[in-house]
Formats: sequence, C-alpha cells, structure tokens
Amino acid sequence: MSNIDDDITTLRESGGYASEEAVLEDAVRALLAKRPELRTELAVTKYRNSEVSLNRAAELAGVAPAEFKETLSERGITRTAGFLSDAEREAARRR
Repeated sequence: MSNIDDDITTLRESGGYASEEAVLEDAVRALLAKRPELRTELAVTKYRNSEVSLNRAAELAGVAPAEFKETLSERGITRTAGFLSDAEREAARRR
C-alpha cells in the first residue's frame, strides 16, 4: 500500500493541484459525497460548536432545514435562537 503523504505530494507535483491543501480539499469532498452519514456528522458537529447556522448545517448535511431539525432533536441537541455578533461571525468564518 502506498504512503498517503507521498501520494498527496505526487499529485501536487504532477500539476493536477496547486497545493497539498487542494488535494486534501478534493479528497474530503469526494469522501463526503460517497459517505452521506459523514456529511451529517460534520454538519451536526459544526452546528453544535456554533460554527454554522442551522440553515448552513442543513445545507452541509444535504437535507432540508426541517429534516436537520429532526436530526438535532433525535440526538438531544437543543437549538438556540439568536444572531451572531459581527465578531462571532468573523471568528466562525476563520475556523
């Protein structure tokens, strides 16, 4: 089996990607497309950590907001109403 770090470097050096980060971004996108349950886990975690809004989390999970609300409820995650301050929004954007 090949070494992942070497494969990432080879893909970048072959000209297919501008950076190793771009290789990883593409790999994560492909993984999330293939495994929708991971999209849901990512969305729930980002929502729970106040990194994204409910609507954005639903979008990440690939479901309607109403369905995402059900997912949160099933997991015992309470929703909070309110708006982020400009500073909180900027901090979340940088994460």
